[in-house]
Amino acid sequence: MIVYPAIDILDGKVVRMTRGDFATAEEVASSPLEAAKRLVGDGADWLHVVDLDGSRTGTPGNLQHLRAIANRFTVKIQAGGGIRDFDTAEAFAEAGVSRIVVGTAAVRDQELIGRLVDRHADGMAVAVDARNGMVATAGWTQTSDVKATDLVHRLAVMGVPTVIFTNVSIDGTLQGVDLESTEAVARAFGGDVIYSGGVASLDDVRSLARLRHRGLRGVIVGRAIYGGRFTLAEAMRAATDPAAA
Repeated sequence: MIVYPAIDILDGKVVRMTRGDFATAEEVASSPLEAAKRLVGDGADWLHVVDLDGSRTGTPGNLQHLRAIANRFTVKIQAGGGIRDFDTAEAFAEAGVSRIVVGTAAVRDQELIGRLVDRHADGMAVAVDARNGMVATAGWTQTSDVKATDLVHRLAVMGVPTVIFTNVSIDGTLQGVDLESTEAVARAFGGDVIYSGGVASLDDVRSLARLRHRGLRGVIVGRAIYGGRFTLAEAMRAATDPAAA
């Protein structure tokens, strides 16, 4: 299982939020490039980058930071935030992103998802963010009437290779992971799933790694690493060997 350390960018700063609430944004690194330097130095194979300005407004505001990271390091990047049309998706790809992450558009524009599947094949994912089992949209500021399990099933039929599942209700809280919902989403999807939300300990990472038989292929970790709960290297070891103490 791959560990994806998170770099969430708001107004050019690296922040962490609680439950997707922009009012809780707390700066955790001096710049996206410095955060990437630290994480790559700690052994990151991938970075998970979110343009929070784009998530909120629908217009990406931090592509220059993505370009700077991609130009400086050889690490692979999965990134999203405000990708709601094909041209914006292409702008992320041109900035050096290895895997484009689409969110709100998956609910509102299935034609776009089909085009991206055709264009980028394995180089795209859909972020399925849920609150009480229902899909959250527009940077988590709205909740739709679509069940997360129903959406991922539709995405599987459309050929989407990867979904990133987040329980918005616990994201950034350090209160532990939602194994039950994750397993339900994985069963409904049948493809590769990356989990995000509430990771607080190495035991959380190990618990998720034990769902590999369900298709869980990765975990996104943010606050726990920035807050010193564990190191990226420790998380990567736990993800590789969940049976280790």
